[in-house]
Amino acid sequence: MTPVWAPTGIAIAALYLFGRNLWPAVAVGAFIANTTSDASLGVSAAIAFGNTLEAVVGSELMRRAGVRQALDRVRDVIALILFAALAAPVLAATNGVTALLIAGDVERSSYGSEWLLWWVGDAMGALIVAPLILVWSTNPLRRIQGWHLVEAVVLVGVLAGISAVVFLAGFWRYPHLIFPILIWATLRFRQPGAVTGSFLVTAIAIAGAVDGSIPLSDRSNTEIVQILEGLLAGVAVSLLILGAVLEERVRAVEQVAEAVAGFNEAQRVAHVGSWDWNIETNRVTWSDELFRIYGLEPQSQEVTYESYLERVHPDDRALARETVDRALREGEPFVFDERIVLPDGGVRWIQSRGRVVTDDTGRPVRMVGTGQDVTERKRLDGLRDTILASVSHELRTPLTSILGFSLTLQERDEQLDPVRRREIITHLAEQAQRLSRLLTDLLDLDRIRLGLLAPAFTEVDVAELVTRITSTHGIAVHSEPVVAEVDPVKVERIVENLLSNAHKHTPVGTDVRVWLERQNGGVLIAVDDRGPGVAEAEREAVFEMFSRGRDLPVTVPGAGIGLALVAQFTALHGGRAWVEENPGGGASFRVFLPTRSG
Repeated sequence: MTPVWAPTGIAIAALYLFGRNLWPAVAVGAFIANTTSDASLGVSAAIAFGNTLEAVVGSELMRRAGVRQALDRVRDVIALILFAALAAPVLAATNGVTALLIAGDVERSSYGSEWLLWWVGDAMGALIVAPLILVWSTNPLRRIQGWHLVEAVVLVGVLAGISAVVFLAGFWRYPHLIFPILIWATLRFRQPGAVTGSFLVTAIAIAGAVDGSIPLSDRSNTEIVQILEGLLAGVAVSLLILGAVLEERVRAVEQVAEAVAGFNEAQRVAHVGSWDWNIETNRVTWSDELFRIYGLEPQSQEVTYESYLERVHPDDRALARETVDRALREGEPFVFDERIVLPDGGVRWIQSRGRVVTDDTGRPVRMVGTGQDVTERKRLDGLRDTILASVSHELRTPLTSILGFSLTLQERDEQLDPVRRREIITHLAEQAQRLSRLLTDLLDLDRIRLGLLAPAFTEVDVAELVTRITSTHGIAVHSEPVVAEVDPVKVERIVENLLSNAHKHTPVGTDVRVWLERQNGGVLIAVDDRGPGVAEAEREAVFEMFSRGRDLPVTVPGAGIGLALVAQFTALHGGRAWVEENPGGGASFRVFLPTRSG
């Protein structure tokens, strides 16, 4: 009997990888292998039955235990040892030795020793050969490339050489020379290194036992097998478990790295950073995103509580210090908004949350929390307040007029003369139109935001179109015909809003001038007023929604919508809108529209 019965490992691995339907091939192979010995055909068939049953049961138990063929978990190695190397060989050993006993090939007195030799040989086959096939079936070479592959070849050569010296050249007293190489192979290549090293050392050890290089010839076969198998089994099990532990460790490190990367990415998307303050050492740990929120390179510098306070806006520093001190005293969570000063001098709003961590005595030892960039939210809150203030004021004025004139008509209709009645009706119509224009502008802005207001281009004389609009305001435009492909309705709205803006800012008794000229590739429309003008710093902001300018008196009507629509309608044409200083004093609002829409 051989110390390692390789067909057991081959059969278990084959049925595990390709399914138990392959059992007839295992049975035929086992029968042929047994007939080459001195056993009769009947005994060979009986032994083949046990070998097949052993492979089927071992592989099925492994499959039900969820063993992964890479053997990259300790539980997989334990299941392989228990089911394939310990349990399944019991069937083959019991069946085989019993068949030999019935055939008279084994003495009853030696049944136990023969059974043990059989069981151990099959167990070693499952322990040495099956892992080699299973692990290498996962194609581990895909992750062993370049210098790693060179290192692997060198390791195999060194391991084979030292094993040959120990088991074939008479240095059997120094088997410990092999262990560092086996451990190195496992550390560097994990399970592929473990199973390959175990198989290589086992093969050379068996060769030494067969040719007598190992001085055990004065001992019985049982003693030879027990000594050699004990050594090989200990090496194989140790390496398999070490390889599985390393695989789990590497996988755990990768999972932690993936989790950290996902956590950092989630923080980056949400603009939320985390922090951890060790109160005793006064060391504050910031996440990468929190460094970015503060305008710093991730992990670029050490952070302390004092250096954090230095970055808080001076006007909010007392609030931050007071909030933290109260949390330390009372042990309650906190949340507050603060401004921070960026390295470039900019200001950003942060919403800080935190809680105190105490030890067993209730003493604060750490404080942990988050910081979220809420600058955009603050801006939107301010914009919302501006919108509500502006729109409500603009709505209230015409509604108040409409309500007042309506009540006058309702209560004093019979007392009003025709002239006064006509004046009231005229005012009602004007205020209703004003209200309608405001609502239309608001709806148009929303349609533009949603991409629902597409222009309808048609070829028109822009000069004639502008002249028709300005004539209703008593303004003459002198220009040669300029034909362009535009949306006439939106051009009318552009000119109307520019005129409305000009009239708001032009003092009584001064003129608004409208002029138009052909320019390279398009047409320029300009509206000049004699108002206070627009400061250079605000010349872009005046075209933003609900922007009325910082120095505009509250008595001047408007919600900051008209010029925003001018910019939006112009952009739909592929043009641009801007404002310049009027050489005669005031502002000159200009719009350039391409001649062709494309």
